[in-house]
Amino acid sequence: MSTQDQFLPEDYKEPITSKYMKFEEGENKFRVLPAKKDKQTLIMGFEYWKTDKEGKRYPCRVKDPAVQVGELEVNPKTGEIDAPKFFWALAVWDYKDKSVKILEVKQKTVRQALESLSNNPKWGSPIGYDITVTQTVEGGKTTYPSTTPDPKEEISKEIMDIYNATSLNLDALYGKPGSDPFQTNEQLVEEVLSK
Repeated sequence: MSTQDQFLPEDYKEPITSKYMKFEEGENKFRVLPAKKDKQTLIMGFEYWKTDKEGKRYPCRVKDPAVQVGELEVNPKTGEIDAPKFFWALAVWDYKDKSVKILEVKQKTVRQALESLSNNPKWGSPIGYDITVTQTVEGGKTTYPSTTPDPKEEISKEIMDIYNATSLNLDALYGKPGSDPFQTNEQLVEEVLSK
C-alpha cells in the first residue's frame, strides 16, 4: 500500500483515557505514590456491583463488609450473587501510560506479595521502588505469578511534579456511585454538604 492510501499512521494507537490502572497480560510496571497532605496513599475496603435503571453496572465500595443481603445482586454473567470482594486502592504512577492513576488490587497473591515486601526490612514501603506485576492468561485462567521490585531509587522530579499537580482523593471511592476521586477538594466538600 502506498503512503497516500494509508488512512492511519502505522504506529497509531487509540488514546487511553482511563484514570484507573488495570493489570494486562504481560508486565505491568508502576510506582506507588506517597501520601499527600491529609490524604492516604492506600485505602482498603469491599467492592460489590449494582445495576442502574438503564441496566448499566457500577461498583459500590464500602469500608465495612457488612452489606445488607438485599443490596447484593445476581451477576448477569455468572448467575451468582455478587458478594463483596476485598480490595486495596493505591495512587500509582503507570509507566506504560506515563500518568497518575488509581490501581485497585483485588488479587490476593499481589496483595500478599506487596505486604511481604513492605514487611521486609530490606525493602520496606513500596513507595521507595518500582514494582512489576506479571499477569499470564492460559486456558481462560488469569494468574499473577510474580510481583517483582526494582532496586530502590528516588522517584523522578518529573513524576512528582505531575503527581503534585493532580488532585486525587482515594476516599471518594467510598462515596456515592460516580464520585470522582480526581476532583478538587472544594468539589468534594460541596458533594458531602449536599447529601
